[in-house]
Amino acid sequence: MNAQKKRLDVWLIYRCVSCGSVWNCAVVSRGRPGGVGRELLERFMGNDPGLALECALDAGLLKGNGARRGPVDFAVEGELPGDEDCRVEIHAEGLSGIRLAAVLRAKLGLSRSELEQLVGAGDVACADGADALAAKLRPHRAVMVRARRC
Repeated sequence: MNAQKKRLDVWLIYRCVSCGSVWNCAVVSRGRPGGVGRELLERFMGNDPGLALECALDAGLLKGNGARRGPVDFAVEGELPGDEDCRVEIHAEGLSGIRLAAVLRAKLGLSRSELEQLVGAGDVACADGADALAAKLRPHRAVMVRARRC
């Protein structure tokens, strides 16, 4: 963090473990301290690790700085839906930009075409009405899954 003449700059500083090169990702550029908010300013000044992680996982912030994010590894925890219709609650803090379909395919062990068939038949749907094949993860998302009928 740096401040000069009532202007504030905040960066995430990345260092490559193999070559040692450094890249600065601007979080706030030439902003006014009052425009950031007191609580956020204190978290920046204290090098809050949670805030740093939140910024590091912000796809919009990275894209705005010219970064490209590669594939993100994730693990899906919890039981598989059983023999009854259910509502699946997905909590995905910090995983913005990942498609919901990728998470559903990973958990249900389905191919893209199999998931497309289930979505087309209405057996898998977002509770908020979003397209389950095109939707991106949000911090909280609910999906309705109908039990497979014989």
